[in-house]
Amino acid sequence: MSMIMHNDPFREVLSLRNAMNQLFEQSFVRPTWGFAGPQGAGVPMDVYETEQSYQVKVLLPGVKPEDIDLSVQQNTLTLKGKVHPTVKPEQKVNWLVQEIGSGSFERSLTFPKPINANGIETSYEHGILSISVPVHEASRPKKISITADQPKQMTVEAGSR
Repeated sequence: MSMIMHNDPFREVLSLRNAMNQLFEQSFVRPTWGFAGPQGAGVPMDVYETEQSYQVKVLLPGVKPEDIDLSVQQNTLTLKGKVHPTVKPEQKVNWLVQEIGSGSFERSLTFPKPINANGIETSYEHGILSISVPVHEASRPKKISITADQPKQMTVEAGSR
């Protein structure tokens, strides 16, 4: 008894698609830990919007506040900083594991709505930088009250014809 095998041209396309998906997941979706180059790809952050402001949380363990530079130009917030090595350069060591990155980092965020640069507030606690960026008053949602007209009463005078 012989078996007939049909060639399925889509099987190869699907395996290529799976390979590409895996490549993109490994390259872009999972952030690498550490401070990877000038783009700061390893500086994890959360950004969300409320009605009043944008909230930014940046994970910067081991970074001193004086090594952080925060600036704003128009709707773009730029965060720059430096992470110092855990071992001084003059020390001679034999590394067994070295996963803590060092060097400079930079991240920029451009917000879709105009912001109030004068109202930006920051706090830094336990290696987490919190930044509150208020949305410009003109861009905030406004509640408009609706008033209903009262029906006008017509008075009819009696006895006049």
